[in-house]
Amino acid sequence: LKNLDEIFSTTSPSANNEIGQEDALNIKKAAIALRGDLALLKANFEANELFFISEDVIFKTYMSSPELLLTYMKINPLDQNTAEQQCG
Repeated sequence: LKNLDEIFSTTSPSANNEIGQEDALNIKKAAIALRGDLALLKANFEANELFFISEDVIFKTYMSSPELLLTYMKINPLDQNTAEQQCG
């Protein structure tokens, strides 16, 4: 299971030029990595989906309130390299 983060992180449309083909290939890789255990594969996809849903909720919550966003930034400051990677 150690490579699943890498497999799942490359399935987002923004990371791929050929949307769909890359996703299908990565899903096959994940299935092979999990040796056909459908319950485990389903659990991994659900966990991945829940991560993005919760990330979206957190982002919308902080963006709706400038005070919350400033508080969050003070608690979790980004270093220069991280900021450049996340913001371009």
